[in-house]
Amino acid sequence: MKKAITILTLILLGCGKNSDHHSIIVPDVIQANNTRGNIVGLILLYDEDGKAISDKSGITVSIDHSSVSTQTTIDGKFQLDSIPSGTYDISYSKTGFGTGKIMGLYHEAANHTPTLIKKSESMAVNSTLAISNIIVQAFEPAIQQLGTNGLHIVPVFDNTSDKEKWVHLFFSANANVNASNYQADYKIKTSGAANQFNNYNMTTRWFESLGFNKGQTIYVNAYGDSFLADSYTDPISNQTIFPSLSNKPSTTVSFTIPSK
Repeated sequence: MKKAITILTLILLGCGKNSDHHSIIVPDVIQANNTRGNIVGLILLYDEDGKAISDKSGITVSIDHSSVSTQTTIDGKFQLDSIPSGTYDISYSKTGFGTGKIMGLYHEAANHTPTLIKKSESMAVNSTLAISNIIVQAFEPAIQQLGTNGLHIVPVFDNTSDKEKWVHLFFSANANVNASNYQADYKIKTSGAANQFNNYNMTTRWFESLGFNKGQTIYVNAYGDSFLADSYTDPISNQTIFPSLSNKPSTTVSFTIPSK
């Protein structure tokens, strides 16, 4: 009889322990914990001429539509900790450098395995270039006689260095053309000299390929830009973002596409 009471007591104690404190984690919690892992990457910084910047700290990296964010270390590395399995859009930004996107990143996170973003991201400092004028000049008669007609379009700016600078041109049939309201864009590298007419020959056929017509009045303005091809399409607004543009656009200049 004493033996039976002892066994009954042990059963009751065991049931009491399991009802108040789960000594074994339930399977769904185990699975949830196993499908979390870190997301790791690298972001490089450059000046507008393409020279690497050594201190890459302070870039804010965040997962879109969440409160999860972190900042890069001095060498540009970042780590988003314990992120559940899923597909994510990741944004990064730094004052003076604009923004960037990593879109559609699949993060498996099986058994705590981290996702390493193999391709490093790059950001260039916002251009400080101020375009003072845009000169538009028709092709010389000798070129026109060869059957090619078009325009030279030359951005003019002060250039104290011996390096050519990147300039982004935006074209539209609307006089309110700018970097978010345009029909066509074109990025060029130029010295800023007012007499540099031979490098940027934009033919009538080229304008027609962009959807413009012969004899049509077109408007153009220009912004300083960096060497990076860093534009991207925002998934929400569907607008193309140019992160490195100067905040000092040129005045808008109009011209007529040659009719021949």
